[in-house]
Formats: sequence, structure tokens, C-alpha cells
Amino acid sequence: MIFFGIPLRSKESSVNWDIVSLLFNRTVSSLYNQINPEFRIIIACHEIPKLTKVYDSRVEFIPVDAPIPKNFQEQMIDKSFKIHAIGVKIREYGCGYTLLADADDLYSNRISEYVALHPTECGWVIKTGYDFNYNKNVLKFSLKHPPQPIVKYFPEDLPISMSDALSDSQLNLNLNANKSCKYLIKRGHGNIESECKRLKRKLQIFPFIAHVYVKYSGENHSILSTGHESYARLIFRFLMPEINLKNNYPIKNEFSIDWI
Repeated sequence: MIFFGIPLRSKESSVNWDIVSLLFNRTVSSLYNQINPEFRIIIACHEIPKLTKVYDSRVEFIPVDAPIPKNFQEQMIDKSFKIHAIGVKIREYGCGYTLLADADDLYSNRISEYVALHPTECGWVIKTGYDFNYNKNVLKFSLKHPPQPIVKYFPEDLPISMSDALSDSQLNLNLNANKSCKYLIKRGHGNIESECKRLKRKLQIFPFIAHVYVKYSGENHSILSTGHESYARLIFRFLMPEINLKNNYPIKNEFSIDWI
């Protein structure tokens, strides 16, 4: 069993809720189309977007009662609050492997199958992936990728209730501050690999491309935080050849890209 957790931003804090909803539906579709059916998708949100497909009980929405964020720092606190709610639910289900998914990215349909075949591992870091230009509908291969790792969480890594959700989430302001969060699941994808190593739970490298980072939609947290990407990343992405998706059915099927 693997849990996919999605902290979804609120309508009021979105630049364009229609785009947020569109990308969210694509994300859920990619996660739901797993080859191995042993998974759950847990979404923490202020409001539920209109769904474009029908899903069974493995897709679950958790409404949260949290202040609407008004700036980037408050958005990070809001995201941490929603991860807290997801963590409580995963603990209720008995814990296990978890991937915290961004609500605008795409994921391979082979993830749950691979995880099920390797039940003794502590988890994996996804080092490679594709960049997807929202405005151009093309992919580019990327060697350095920012998705959350897949981690086997235990009860002590997850909150038991929402009683300390806000106070703990207020620590989640940046990469260094994340380390102060009480629960491992909330310490940020930039820290979790090193935190797991410190806990003697070394994460392995995921053996295949499993993530598509969707860029330039106007709703990306990481880009909104600075207004631009680093020059090194821009140069690397510029030099990589584009992958035309129109007739690339293997990639389209694996990542549920059914709109091209």
C-alpha cells in the first residue's frame, strides 16, 4: 500500500482557480491510474474542485479549517497545515509508504507497483524526471528534480491529531525552519532525505523516471517564491531537446496525458 497525499491550495489564494482545478484533475488522474491498485489518494483542501472523472473510495478529501493565506510565507504554513491533516489520516490507516504529491504535477502509473515489490526498503528519492512546459505541451528530460521522496512513515513520524497543527505548521517557513517541525512528514522535501539518513533509514534512488514537473502555469509555489528560476536550471533546460508528446503514446499512457 502506498498513500499519495495532496495539499491543495485554496481558491481564494489562487491566481486562477480554473487552472488550479485543471492541473489538480490531471494530477489525480495520473495517480489514480496506478497499475497496482493498492493505493489511496488523500487530498487536504479548503474546497473541493469540480472533478472531471469518477473515482472510487480510494480518493478521499479532507476539509481543513485554516486561515486563508495572503502571502507566500502563509501559503507555506497553509501547505504544512494540510500535510499535517494528511499525516493524521495516514496514521489512522496504519501508516506506510507515502508520496506527498504536488497538486499540479504528473506521476508515473508504475510507482505503486514498484513500491509493492520492495516492501523492506525505507523509501526512495526521485532524482530524474521530466519538465513539462504548460504553455507549449512538450517535455524535457531533467536530471535534478524537486518532488517529495517516497518514505515509509511510522507512527512517530506522523501527527496523531490536529491539536498542534497550526503551531507546528507555523515553523514551516523555509528549508531551514522546516527542520524544527515536530513530525518527519512535515520537514520538507529538501530535508527529509538527510533526516531519514540521520535516523538510519537510508532512502534509495528510484530506478526510473516517475515525475513530471509542470512549469509556468502561474500557480507554482517554487517559482512564485522568487519570481524566476536559477540561471543554471534555465540554461540546462534550454539545452535539453524537446520531446514531442503528440504521438509518444508510452509516455502519455504512463503519465495519463490524455489531453494532447
